[in-house]
Amino acid sequence: MTRGQAATKRALDFTAALVGISVLSPLFLLLAALVKLDSHGPVFFRQERAAAGGGTFRIFKFRTMVVGAYRSGARLTVRRDPRITKVGHILRWTKLDELPQLFNVLWGDMSFVGPRPEDPYFTNFYTPEQREVLTAKPGVIGPSQVEGRDEIEKYPEDCENVEDFYIRHILPPKLQRDLHYVRHATPASDVRYLVAGVGALLASQFKSEFIARNSYRLAALAADMVLMVVSYVGANLIKFDWRLGPDEWTYIGKALIWVLAVKPVIFIYYGLYQRTTQWLGRRDMAAIVKAVSISSALVVAGTYFSLQHHSRAVFLIDWIVLLFLVGGARYIVSSVLSGAARGEERGPFVKVLVAGSSHGGEAILRSLLEDPRSRFMPVGIIDHEPHRWGALIHGVRVMGGATDIAMAASTHGVEMVLVSLADLDPVVVREIVEACDKLALEYRLVPALSDVLAQRVSGQFEKIILSSQARI
Repeated sequence: MTRGQAATKRALDFTAALVGISVLSPLFLLLAALVKLDSHGPVFFRQERAAAGGGTFRIFKFRTMVVGAYRSGARLTVRRDPRITKVGHILRWTKLDELPQLFNVLWGDMSFVGPRPEDPYFTNFYTPEQREVLTAKPGVIGPSQVEGRDEIEKYPEDCENVEDFYIRHILPPKLQRDLHYVRHATPASDVRYLVAGVGALLASQFKSEFIARNSYRLAALAADMVLMVVSYVGANLIKFDWRLGPDEWTYIGKALIWVLAVKPVIFIYYGLYQRTTQWLGRRDMAAIVKAVSISSALVVAGTYFSLQHHSRAVFLIDWIVLLFLVGGARYIVSSVLSGAARGEERGPFVKVLVAGSSHGGEAILRSLLEDPRSRFMPVGIIDHEPHRWGALIHGVRVMGGATDIAMAASTHGVEMVLVSLADLDPVVVREIVEACDKLALEYRLVPALSDVLAQRVSGQFEKIILSSQARI
């Protein structure tokens, strides 16, 4: 790219960034408020990135992880990373977390099109040829966004060292694409990458693998959206004595845009689709009440400015009806699934954390998940090895270390911690026990279970747990 083309590109970047920030400022304020309300910490995430010419700059993104995330795990985000916040999951999925990079473009640190900015730590592994990538200004959209998206999906489920895997298997082809861009960049190629990048972003929201893996959750979301429509239309029918003319139906159609734009997002935020429907407890019902109440309040606020003279009684009726429909539907599904799975009456489930992710912890998880009569429901794993955080064992996520027990307990309603003595050093066991004592959380110290498990006696493992050393 010639000097004149570079100057033109800079002028276009500056103008487009300035316009984008001005137009999107209401969205910036909304997202900033959501990030702040969701978790403690700053609105923006700022981290050093490699700049053109070998220097560094601070990239801006909306914060999607808990404060101190990079001190408690890998530099790279792993699949189902426990450090990501609730709002962070939505921002990362929609890529809205990258909007603040418009400020980096405005200040001249970045361009709209160019190689993605890299952590300076990883540039130390570049070969002399690969360092040519650093001669170009990094971009918001580039070859890796178009041709090499979804890096996180390339990591194996059992990947213990994500940084090493990234350096060996992901970084080389990524740099090869960036090198090709740097050597052949033209205004026309920038336009092609920009259009292709937007297309890839839209396509990424509907990945076949994601849909297949979350088909049940998507079906539940679709069912809830139907209930939202039924509830709101029913509320209008009740309020107006079951008589609605063409004008009223037009009005209802406009209001339903707000209902379907706001309520599903709030339902997702409160984790209604992360909760299994086989059992329903107080925390699950509390989440439903919060989701319905907050989403209804936001719809009221939105329609207040856009739809004049809307009956507030309709919203009150809608709130009551939707609570009944959503809660009732989940209760019915829970009753059916629980009855089918157990075939007999059984007490409520006990949500547990498993401490230890080696052979002992794996045996505990497998026994609890495979025994249809077990009353214990594993919701997470605690381990002292940071490189294991975020990994899945039998579909259960490793959430962190002993210091993360409080967060896991409050988030998932944990009632007990099962400590695998076969996996953990006495010092680690003591840390976990002390954390449980501070939280007044029940725990069990579970010995090696290989002999018992080999017997394949139904319910035997649960007896071992109940008879183990315990403290409340």
